[in-house]
Amino acid sequence: MRRLFSVSSTLRLAILWSAAAAVLPAAVPPPCFAPSGEWISGADLAAAVPALSGLPADLKVGYAPAAGLTRIFHPDELRRLARAHGLADPAVTVNVCASWPVAPLSPEKIREAMEKSLAGHSPEIELVTQSKAEVPAGEVVFPLFGLTGYSENPVIWKGYVLYAGTRHFDTWASVRIHVREIHLKAQGAIHVGERLSAGRWIAEPYAGAPVRERVLSDSSKLEGLIARRDLAAGAPLLAVFFEAPKAVERGDTVTVIADVGSAQIEAQGEALGAGECGEVILIRNPRSNRTFRARIASAGRVDVLPGTSAGLVGTDAAKGNPL
Repeated sequence: MRRLFSVSSTLRLAILWSAAAAVLPAAVPPPCFAPSGEWISGADLAAAVPALSGLPADLKVGYAPAAGLTRIFHPDELRRLARAHGLADPAVTVNVCASWPVAPLSPEKIREAMEKSLAGHSPEIELVTQSKAEVPAGEVVFPLFGLTGYSENPVIWKGYVLYAGTRHFDTWASVRIHVREIHLKAQGAIHVGERLSAGRWIAEPYAGAPVRERVLSDSSKLEGLIARRDLAAGAPLLAVFFEAPKAVERGDTVTVIADVGSAQIEAQGEALGAGECGEVILIRNPRSNRTFRARIASAGRVDVLPGTSAGLVGTDAAKGNPL
């Protein structure tokens, strides 16, 4: 009988407690606040918990969570933070959270980002499908290196959303791409080391899938480029097949400038190496056959390095005679 009474009493207490809990209002946590940047700042917390308004606005409380994740601040943690900065304990009884608002990525933004990467190619983009993951607010980027294939068939294009300054949130879309552009092709065979000149290429219209390597299309920028490999007649002029001429090429005759005291000596020398402006190369004095180091100042001109000029010009230069 006593056991029956005990079970019955426990049951009645449980029912009464459940009824009371249903009547008493539960503490509802506030919605998560959005971080203002890569760090959760004192200003961020003060906006969510007014009792913490005394925190330094630029205080770095902690790293903001990645998009899609939530950072939880427990009441005890907030009270410790307040005490550490000489503030009264905030009357906080529920957790406070920080997270980035996310939303579906619109097809319009995807297409706009892709068209930006394909600017100059007159692209036609058909969006077949896309990632269903929601993304944070930010700049949508689909870089060309994110294309996983080059085909008339749908291909996956990997992109990202740039948020919180430098963070990336990955996304993707399956697309079919068609471009219309001008391709330049070799007019006759082109040999390695040859400098392109007018009449060595022809322009042809192209329509189809994007090509993996960039095809040269601006004829105004071709003249003077140097071929890095042999090309057959009709071969497309890919950017990787050519290089821009350097300020000084090996074997060039260059103007040499040497400062000797208050005098400046100018002479001619032979470049034993190639380089761009600012680079140091070896120069040969054709009169004495001596070599010295000089810095490329501009196309066809080099300056003898300080401390080298005495060895270069000797007594002749000191007298103002040419090298």
